[in-house]
Amino acid sequence: QVSAMVCVKYQDNIPSNMGELMSDSDKPKVAVFYTIWSYVAGAGRDMILETRKWIEDNNPEIEEFVTYSPKTEMAKRFHLKNGASTYRENEDSVNYKY
Repeated sequence: QVSAMVCVKYQDNIPSNMGELMSDSDKPKVAVFYTIWSYVAGAGRDMILETRKWIEDNNPEIEEFVTYSPKTEMAKRFHLKNGASTYRENEDSVNYKY
C-alpha cells in the first residue's frame, strides 16, 4: 500500500518559476522536490528523508536539496517543521532548502 509519493527533478540551478523547473539540465547538481503526496500522517516527511538518502547514495553529483513549493501556510509549516529553511520567496512559489 502506498503511503506517500514524491516528484523530484534534477537541475543545475534552484528554479524560481515553473519554466526553470521544467527546463532540462546537462549537469545537474540540485535535487528539486516539487510534489509530495502523503496519505498517512508522517509519511511525507519519511519520504523526503528516504529519497534524499537514496539520491545521496546514488547520485554523488547532487550537492543541494531544495523544494519548489506553493506559497501556502501548509507547505511552510510542513517544510520548516521537517528541518528545511526558507531559501527564497519567488513571485508564485517558495524554495525551501534541506
